[in-house]
Amino acid sequence: MCGIFFSSSQEEHRLPSNGLLDDLKRRGPDSANSVSPLINLESTAFRKSGPKMRKQTYFLTFLSTVLSLRGSSVVRQPLSDQESGSLLCWNGEAWKIGNRSIESNDAERVFDAFLSAVGHSNNTDHKLASPHHSLQAVVDVLSSITGPYAFVFYDAQHHRVLYGRDALGRRSLLIRRYSTTSIVLSSIRDPTESEDLMEVEADGIYVLDLTADIDPSSNDVDQITHVPIPLPPSQSIASVRVAVLFSGGLDCTVLARMLHDVLPKEQDIDLLNVAFENPRVVQAAEACHIHQPACSAYSLCPDRITGLSSYSELLAICSGRKWRFVSIDIPYTDTKAHRAKVISLIHPHNTEMDLSIAYALYFAARGMGTVQTESGDGAMHYTTPARVLLSGLGADELFGGYTRHATAFDRRGYSGLADELAFDFNRLGKRNLGRDDRVISHWGKEVRYPYLDEDLVSWALRLPVWEKCGFGQADNCEDGSIPLLEPGKKLLRLLAWDLGLRSAAAEKKRAIQFGARTAKMEVGKTKGTQTLS
Repeated sequence: MCGIFFSSSQEEHRLPSNGLLDDLKRRGPDSANSVSPLINLESTAFRKSGPKMRKQTYFLTFLSTVLSLRGSSVVRQPLSDQESGSLLCWNGEAWKIGNRSIESNDAERVFDAFLSAVGHSNNTDHKLASPHHSLQAVVDVLSSITGPYAFVFYDAQHHRVLYGRDALGRRSLLIRRYSTTSIVLSSIRDPTESEDLMEVEADGIYVLDLTADIDPSSNDVDQITHVPIPLPPSQSIASVRVAVLFSGGLDCTVLARMLHDVLPKEQDIDLLNVAFENPRVVQAAEACHIHQPACSAYSLCPDRITGLSSYSELLAICSGRKWRFVSIDIPYTDTKAHRAKVISLIHPHNTEMDLSIAYALYFAARGMGTVQTESGDGAMHYTTPARVLLSGLGADELFGGYTRHATAFDRRGYSGLADELAFDFNRLGKRNLGRDDRVISHWGKEVRYPYLDEDLVSWALRLPVWEKCGFGQADNCEDGSIPLLEPGKKLLRLLAWDLGLRSAAAEKKRAIQFGARTAKMEVGKTKGTQTLS
């Protein structure tokens, strides 16, 4: 995970504010570096009197912060090619380029592939590619990458900046145009500015052509766990590399169970479970003369109840592994204290629902809570050192987990259900992933989405809709070996049952904001679609 800042201006170098720089460093705490080239070009302006040569000067700034997760050492960014002057800011995880797996630092491998594509290569016989062919070659490289990414690449030979996000939009990249001659790209919003930024759409590769008067335009070209031990390690938690954002629901529990099969057993796994003190719920309990001390405000959260249940199930079926259930309890005073920061991070999203979802992810990713002592007779403060967090996002959109999917089937059958699934999946990048990336990465953590792995997505999208969920189907287990399961995400529920997760397989879908009780913190009529004040 990295933080990216890029600016282009014809007036002066535009640098990130101290506030934005601090936030970018939180995303990438291992390295921060910037390069500010000054580009002088001559271009031809066409007038009625004929062509006329004119000079243009561009002040470019490339800044990257790095959370180092690949390779044996920290690789500073922006990556720079001394011979050509080309630069790369890379925020991603390229697991493969083409059919070749990447074991070393992926940013370096991607940069080498870009340089080769545009004609810059260590091979002296390699000829420079034409602007059109080099652009297509870069797109071909990006199309062959397996993994999430956002990037800014300066092709110095052709004087253009290419930028974009992977086709699912799993990494954040925002854009703001200050004028016709000034543009800024950033992983997150500048907290000192009130102007709107937009998310770069995950619909293609965008090109800023410095020879075309700063006129950014989209080229509508289609786009198709190496985790180091955290440093410095402490003796008791040195083996924790990965944590799971853990509500105890079906999606995350299946991830935790499968993670057990792929990680060496000497590596601990942290389960991050967040619960909030919701004053509306507390007031409602008091109105009913129910005594609800602070501890109950957390212990009675739906996600805490299901989380502990699924944690017990994992302990029972996954022997030889140390699981650590991290209870992350957030008092209302903490929620209020962090409100402004969370609102800034989710921008340009600005609804009550965005905020309530972001609260849960923000505090869960911070990873500060309590765990039971070894003797089991008390709790101690604990902060997870894991830098990689696994999320179950995408399972509902692929396998039909939302209530509206059942509604769509009831109204329009399989055709309506298929349309609703496609609608939800296609808006993941714009509705969820950019926002979640900005919130989670604030703590120097990288979130990964196993359900959005390209190979899994490709397979799931090819499946007939009736093979992914069980709407309209009779229970086919007449021998009673499997109980009647909910139709939503039926395929995933059967997998959970097969993996021994009997309770999780029958767990009902519950939105994160209701499970953690971040929704409707105040008494009154507030809708999720309401704009933040």
